Amino acid sequence: MKRKSLLIVLIMLWCQLPILTFAQPMEVSLTDYDRLLRAAYAAAQRGDLLELRALVDELIAIGHVRMPNGELAHVDHYWLAEALGQSVPDTPAIASRLGALIDALPPGTAIAADALQQWEAVLNEPPFNRDRSESWFTRFLDWLLEGLANLIPDIPDVPVAPELSDPSQITPIVWVILAITGLLFGGLIFFWARNMRRALRPVIQLAKPDAEAEPVTFSEAQQLAEAAQRAGDRRNAVRYLYLAALLWLDEQKLLSFQRELTNREYLSRLRDQPSLYAQLTPIIATFEAVWYGLQTIDEHAFRAYEQQVATLIGQTGTRYEATA
Repeated sequence: MKRKSLLIVLIMLWCQLPILTFAQPMEVSLTDYDRLLRAAYAAAQRGDLLELRALVDELIAIGHVRMPNGELAHVDHYWLAEALGQSVPDTPAIASRLGALIDALPPGTAIAADALQQWEAVLNEPPFNRDRSESWFTRFLDWLLEGLANLIPDIPDVPVAPELSDPSQITPIVWVILAITGLLFGGLIFFWARNMRRALRPVIQLAKPDAEAEPVTFSEAQQLAEAAQRAGDRRNAVRYLYLAALLWLDEQKLLSFQRELTNREYLSRLRDQPSLYAQLTPIIATFEAVWYGLQTIDEHAFRAYEQQVATLIGQTGTRYEATA
């Protein structure tokens, strides 16, 4: 009987061994943690449950985050697994909570790392990755002398008497050779200058914007909002009106518009402007409910939302003109 009980205990411990082995919390750097949170936040905003579940597995495995000063911070993301375990996950709520976690992180983590990688990538591409062991002037002289050696014909030996030191006594054939040499030299300089202009043009060309490019000015966003409203697409009209409000505040030097920022990060930058903070908060709430929450908005609610945006634009415009 004792042997049987001992065997049962050993079997239970053996079954629990994989759980104990894989349950060890993982430690990551603050930069990697910030990157995972932002990727999960973007997936939740898009409603991409497949990518969000893949990122949740990585987040749940994280137990500690190594801060820049060397300290360890404990994190727990099992709430995210419970939220995704529901029959219909509330992605707007998940995005809001992930946005709050991003706002709580110290600034300047992933953005600085990405900027450094982009900077290194640009420097590794032509024309910046040239060998700097030789100066540009040395390379130019080598190229010029090589071109002259290939283009200038062999100059026949011309006996020059000692008394021909006076330029007026130089034979006509020497003048012809000197003229041809000067023309060839001038042509090489011309072609070199033209090639240098082409080489100094940007290597990476920006892609041409398509017909559905994002607005970059307040007037463009306002026109897109009006077009969507006329087409009966209130959901896109709400989004373009929200972008118009952000672009307007950016043009009035009241808020810097950056597409990678979350809505909570925009509000956090207006903490020192209570009036503007109070005006933008309901606009963001309506936008998140309609765009991310897929809530329908009737004509009356849309008119109220449109009036909120118009009031914000009118009051901030007057204030900016008064202080300009």
